Amino acid sequence: MLSHSDIVSRIRNKGYTKRDAEVILRDVFDVIAEALVNKESVRIYGFGTFSVKERKPHPVRSVRSGELGMTSSFLVPRFTAGSLLKRAVKEGFLRK
Repeated sequence: MLSHSDIVSRIRNKGYTKRDAEVILRDVFDVIAEALVNKESVRIYGFGTFSVKERKPHPVRSVRSGELGMTSSFLVPRFTAGSLLKRAVKEGFLRK
């Protein structure tokens, strides 16, 4: 699994400074997060789409008391892979 610092290192290998790589990565994640908070979808051609989905209320059982209750509806982030990303993973390499 790649960590944040691993991704920054790989961006650095593409010719950016460590500082620039960190700023770029943080800014991209911030823009995506801000859009999702505002219930907007973010589509990156070939890579995928980030969106927000509402989870409906559903029954849950308390672990401690065993009582049955209902959750509230809530929003969850969602990612759907794009066709180019799916193909790259399936074939094991990126086409340029």
